[in-house]
Amino acid sequence: MTRSLSATGRRSVVRIACTMLCVSLVGCVQKAYDRTVLFVVDVSGVPNVSTVGVRGADKPLSWREDTPMTAVPDSAGLYSVAVTTHTGGLATEVKFVVNGTFEFSDSQDDSNRKVSLPKTTTGGDTIRFRAVYGKR
Repeated sequence: MTRSLSATGRRSVVRIACTMLCVSLVGCVQKAYDRTVLFVVDVSGVPNVSTVGVRGADKPLSWREDTPMTAVPDSAGLYSVAVTTHTGGLATEVKFVVNGTFEFSDSQDDSNRKVSLPKTTTGGDTIRFRAVYGKR
C-alpha cells in the first residue's frame, strides 16, 4: 500500500529542498587573490607620537591588535606599512591607531575607513592608501 503526502507534507519537502539549495549556494566561494595595500598615515597633527598602527577587518590585520607602522625616513610625521591580504573581496575596512587610541573614537561618526582593493587578479598589484589621522 502506498501513501501519498498530504499538502502539509509536500510543503515540508519543498521547504527542505529549498533550504538545502540555499545552503549549497552559500557554500560557493569566489576565488581569492593576494591584494597588497601600502598604508601611509600622516600623524603630524598629533603631539607626542610614540606608536602608530593600523587595525582592520581582513587578515593579517585584526581589530584586536595593531599592525605596527614605521616612520617614513625624511618625512614630517608620515608612517607606513605594506599589508598583503588573501581575499576575493574588493574592499576592506581599517582604522589607524596612535598611542593606543583609535581615530574617530571621540566623534559622532566613528565609522571605519573603507579601502578599495585592486580589481585586477594578476597579483603583484599594490595600491597606496594615504590618510591623515583623524580626518576623513
